[in-house]
Amino acid sequence: MAVNKRRKKWHIKFRVFGRQLGVATKARHKAEAQRIEKMVMTACRSGDYGSLDSESREVCVRMFRNQGWEIPHDLLSDRPVRKELTLWEGIEICLKYPEVSKSPNRERHEYAFLHLVEKLGKDLPLKSIWIPQIKEYQIARLADGAAGSTINKEKAALSKMFQVLMELRYVDVNPAHLVKNLSEKSSEREVYISWPDFSKILEEVPLWLRPIVQTAYYTGMRRGEILGLTAGQVKLDSRIILLKPEDVKEGKWKRVPIHRDFVYVLTQRLKVRALGSDRIFLVNGRPPYPDSLRKPWVEAVGKIGLDPAPRLHDLRHTWKTNAMRSGMDQEIRERILGHWNRARNVNERYGRISDADLVKAIDSMTFDNGDTEILVAKR
Repeated sequence: MAVNKRRKKWHIKFRVFGRQLGVATKARHKAEAQRIEKMVMTACRSGDYGSLDSESREVCVRMFRNQGWEIPHDLLSDRPVRKELTLWEGIEICLKYPEVSKSPNRERHEYAFLHLVEKLGKDLPLKSIWIPQIKEYQIARLADGAAGSTINKEKAALSKMFQVLMELRYVDVNPAHLVKNLSEKSSEREVYISWPDFSKILEEVPLWLRPIVQTAYYTGMRRGEILGLTAGQVKLDSRIILLKPEDVKEGKWKRVPIHRDFVYVLTQRLKVRALGSDRIFLVNGRPPYPDSLRKPWVEAVGKIGLDPAPRLHDLRHTWKTNAMRSGMDQEIRERILGHWNRARNVNERYGRISDADLVKAIDSMTFDNGDTEILVAKR
């Protein structure tokens, strides 16, 4: 098997029927030529030509004619050729894939896909997406004012889609994996929200959003983890929130201690139950949609005049700063945040942190540890 380019055309070369054969293709790049080569060779060796797509079928017919061989009936029949997937169809397949549909990152992927479809178009054939098109997308999004980190998340969603399609044997290559991420240094943030300013924000957000915001402030949990919280995960007797691997980004078991000042909030939420749902945070009997949090948060922050405006996710950064300034052990605070599995040393890997250790650490934590600081690199 070999692929080489001659006179602006990609040629494939492989051995079938006891002979070494070569044929030109209409492939636009090497990966596509390799895909055609693999499909044609597999079809010739198996005698099954029905699964060839339009490009591979054309190459295969031309190869038989060049050799003067009788063309198999399957290649000449009017059997429908496998349909070429569009970007929208690829996204739908990806979102239904079990690994993605149950992932805590599903919401992030959905949001990224919206931007991809807006720029590239729903009906764009997947085979036309290659390295230049992805780089052009990055440039266009930068021109829109999107941060490098945001564009990288969108590229990651595109890469995930191609990964799923590769596993399902729709495609043979993941072009997004071949494109470098953009630098994120221009959008780096360092945020700390003081207790007085947090209290002001809490007064301005709608009543239904207050316990969600308090949960983020007192626990450092991510938005997806909070909105997916169920009554069964909250152990008030031991003051521990227990999250399963499928509930968190890291895919690991996670224990979050409940601060003594936060017990009352969860106790009140557990009193409000809806038929057919075990979720703790409900609006009109239904879990709130993740994007529905952004607008009221932005409005509340705008009313108290913070500039640059902090994001809801910055409450997680604030929690980490409060834990550090309260003297919490680094390993414990990293475990609570969910970062404990990153580059741990031998002592950390074999240390056991009990529920009692976590509760003791959280109760020693204070939340009034300085003035609000919002530093954004590009400013």
